[in-house]
Amino acid sequence: MEGSPASRQVSWKGKLRRLLAAPFRFLLKDELGRIAETERALNRLREELGESQTQLATLGQALLEERATREHDLSDLRQAYLATRSEFEEVRDTRLPRVEADFANFQKAFLALQGELEQLRDVRLLVLERAAQGLQGAFDELQRELVRLRDEALPRVETTQGLLQKAHEQLQQELELVRDSRMPELARAVDALQRGLEAVQHLGEEIRDHRLPAASARLEALVERLFEEITVTRSLVDRLLAHEPLQVGVLEQPWEEELPEAVRRAWLRFLQSHRGSRQEILTRASEYVEVFRGAGPVLDLGCGRGELLEALTKAGIPAFGVDSDPAAVAECQRRGLEARVLDALEALAAQPQGSLGGVACVHLIEHLPAARWMKLFEHAARVLRPGGILAVESPNPETLRVGAGLFWVDPTHLRPVHPEAARFVAEAVGLELVEVRKLRPFPPEQQLAAQVNDERWRPIFQQLDAWLSGARDYLLVARKPFSEKAGS
Repeated sequence: MEGSPASRQVSWKGKLRRLLAAPFRFLLKDELGRIAETERALNRLREELGESQTQLATLGQALLEERATREHDLSDLRQAYLATRSEFEEVRDTRLPRVEADFANFQKAFLALQGELEQLRDVRLLVLERAAQGLQGAFDELQRELVRLRDEALPRVETTQGLLQKAHEQLQQELELVRDSRMPELARAVDALQRGLEAVQHLGEEIRDHRLPAASARLEALVERLFEEITVTRSLVDRLLAHEPLQVGVLEQPWEEELPEAVRRAWLRFLQSHRGSRQEILTRASEYVEVFRGAGPVLDLGCGRGELLEALTKAGIPAFGVDSDPAAVAECQRRGLEARVLDALEALAAQPQGSLGGVACVHLIEHLPAARWMKLFEHAARVLRPGGILAVESPNPETLRVGAGLFWVDPTHLRPVHPEAARFVAEAVGLELVEVRKLRPFPPEQQLAAQVNDERWRPIFQQLDAWLSGARDYLLVARKPFSEKAGS
C-alpha cells in the first residue's frame, strides 16, 4: 500500500500541508484552537450520536410495540364504529322519523299553549289587575286601620295595662295578707282533718277486724234461714195446691231488724253506692206515675229517700210515705215530702178500710219474713178502695245472677220472693192480677250469646243468658176488684 500512487499522493499532500502550514501556524493559532475545540465537540457529538442511536433503537422497538397496540385498538375502534354506524342508521331510519313526528305534535301543542297563554294574558290578566287593585285598596284600608289602632286603641291598652298592673299589685298584697293571716288557720284545719282521717282509719280497721266478720257470720245465718223459709214456703204451696186451709201466724220481729247505730248512720251512703243515685231512682220511679194515675192517695211503704213520693207529687198524685229509718224520713221532709217514721204493717193497720187508692211497696218484701209480707198484702187489700192498685217491686230471683249473687249485697235482705209466690198471695187475699212486668235486664255486652260466633251454639247461650242475665227486678201490679171477693 505504501508504494501505491494513492499513498504517495496522500503523503505528498500532508507534507505540502505541513510546509504551507508552518509559515501560517502562528497566524492561524487561534483558528487552530477553535478547530481543535470543534473536533472535540464533534467527538462529543459522535458519542452523543451513538447514545442517541441506542436510544433510537430502543424507541423504535417501543414504537413497534405501540404500533401493535394501536393496531389492536384501531381494530376495536373499527368494530365500535361499525356498531355505532349501525345504530346511527337505525336512529336515522326509524327513531328520527318518530322524533320528528313527536316534535311536530309538541310544536302543535306548544302553539296551542301559546294561544291559551295569549288569551290568558289578554283576558285573565285584566281580572288579576282588577283583583290586585282591590287588594291594594284593602291593604290601604288595613294600613289605615292599623294607624287608627296605633293612635287610639294602643293608648287604651296601655292604660288598661297600667290598671291591671295596679290590680296585680293589690292582689299580691292581699295574697301576702292571706299568707300571713289565713295560713295558720288553714294549718290548724289541716291538722284537724288529719286527726279526722286517723279516726276514719281507726273506724275502718274496726270494721275490717270486728264488724265484717260479724256480718259474714250473720250472712251465713241468713242463708241457713233462707233454706228453712224456702222449705216452709214449699210446704205452704203444696198445701195450697192440695186446697188445704192456711194458718199464717204473725212471727216475732227477728233480731236482725235492729241495726247497729253506726250502720244506721251510714245507711243512706250505702243506698247511694249500691242502689243507684237519687236521679237514677227518680227515673225509675217515673214508671209508677202511669200505674197510679187517678189512684190517689197513694201510701209508699218503705219510702226511703222519697224518690217515688217526689215523682207522684210532681205528677199531681197525692202521696205520703212511711219508713223505719229516721234519717231517710228526715231527707224526705227536708224536700217537702209527707213522710213519717213508722213500721209498714203498723201504717197499713192504722188506715181505714177502703181509704187508699194505691199502695206502693218498692223493694220491701225481701226484707221481711214470709208471714209479715203476706200480712202486708192482706192489709193492703183491706185498705184499698175498689179499683185501687197494689204495686210491688222486688229483686227477680228467676235471674240467677240476682238470686245467687247481687241479692245478698244488701245485708238487710232476708230472702228473695219469687214473682209467682207474690202473685199467688195477691190473688189469695182477693186482688186481681194486672201484670207482672220484668224490669232492668242486664246490658247486652254482659251476655254470653254476644260473644259466640258459632250459630249452632247461640240458642244454648241465649237460654243461658235468659237464666243468668235476665231482668234484675220485677213489678207486680194488682187491683182490688170492684165487686168484693173473699180470699180463699
